[in-house]
Amino acid sequence: MLQATGLPAGTLELEITENVALNFEDTEVLQKLRDKGIMLAFDDFGTGYASLSYLTRFPLARIKIDRSFVAKITDDAGDAAIVRSLIAMAHNLGLEVIAEGVETRAQAEFLLKEHCQEAQGFLYGRPLPAAEFEALLRSRRVAGPERASDTRNSHSPKFQRRVGKAPGRRHYS
Repeated sequence: MLQATGLPAGTLELEITENVALNFEDTEVLQKLRDKGIMLAFDDFGTGYASLSYLTRFPLARIKIDRSFVAKITDDAGDAAIVRSLIAMAHNLGLEVIAEGVETRAQAEFLLKEHCQEAQGFLYGRPLPAAEFEALLRSRRVAGPERASDTRNSHSPKFQRRVGKAPGRRHYS
């Protein structure tokens, strides 16, 4: 697929849910993908039945914290503690963290304070039909990532756009 499209391997990220990982024994295949530069992420982390050992067993680049935890991080001390712990654990294992389902500025500020690298959710953008997404990507390719006129999502400036990423995701630098 990479050869057919000309897509650099480092721009492709495959997401694996915990439940899929439970039934996947051949980590050698995943390691070959990772060795080629393809990124692997655990999606919806914390909602399945996977053991924490899967974080070291699989050649992951990042985890994606499920929206069900993010939704209540500003209201529920338990969910805040879980998210804080997941971020710290992932960092200690050398993994990046993406928080899913960020809908409020308060959630984004909490995640930034805890050094979550990326966030995605309705705070940053809504899903787009394929044609609109393609037009958005083409406009960014022509204009570049540093457009000063792009203030559409400036309400959380510390999460920054990364070229080639879907709308609705911000990168913390």
